[in-house]
Amino acid sequence: MIGRPSPGLGGHLPARGPGRWLRPVAYGLVLVAAQGLLSRLADAVGWPAPDLFLLTGLALGLRAAPLPALLLAYGVGFGQDLLGGGALGLHAAGVAGGTLLVLLLRRFLSDSGVLLLPLTVLAALLGEWLTFMILNYWLRSGLVTVDLLVRTVPPQLLLLLLVAPLWEAVANRGLGPRLGTQENP
Repeated sequence: MIGRPSPGLGGHLPARGPGRWLRPVAYGLVLVAAQGLLSRLADAVGWPAPDLFLLTGLALGLRAAPLPALLLAYGVGFGQDLLGGGALGLHAAGVAGGTLLVLLLRRFLSDSGVLLLPLTVLAALLGEWLTFMILNYWLRSGLVTVDLLVRTVPPQLLLLLLVAPLWEAVANRGLGPRLGTQENP
C-alpha cells in the first residue's frame, strides 16, 4: 500500500515511491560532504574532526529497531572505512559498538529532556573507543595508545557535543524523527 509506513526506520518513511530512498540517499551525500569539510577544517586547526559517521550511528540507534540499527551502523562505519578513514573494518566496528551502547542506554532514557542528546553522544563515543581498544588488544596492534586517547577523545567529545544538535536536525530530515519511548522495541 502506498500510505503504509515502512518499518525500517521507525515507520516514518513512505513504503513506496522516490521518498523512500531519496531522503536517505541525500542524507548520505550530505554526510560525506560535511565530514570531508569538517575534516579539512579540523586538520588546519590541529584537532580531530567530529565524527559524523558516529553521530549517524547514534541517529540510527534512536530511530530503528536494534538489529537493523546495528547492521546499518556497521554499514555506515564500513562506508567510512572505504572512504579512507583507516583500517578496513575498524571504524565499522567502532560505529557499531557506539550504536550498541546507545541501544542499551535507550531503554533507560526518556525521549524528552535536554540530557538525551548529550548522554547518547557520550555513550556513542565511549562505545566506539571501547571497541577500538578491544580490537587493539585482540589484534595486538599499537593503533590505540594512551597518548592518542588523551589527544583525541576530549576534543572529539567537545566537538561532537557542539555539532550533535545540528546533526540531529539533519538526521530528522534525512532519516525521520526519533522513536518515542512507547515505540522503542
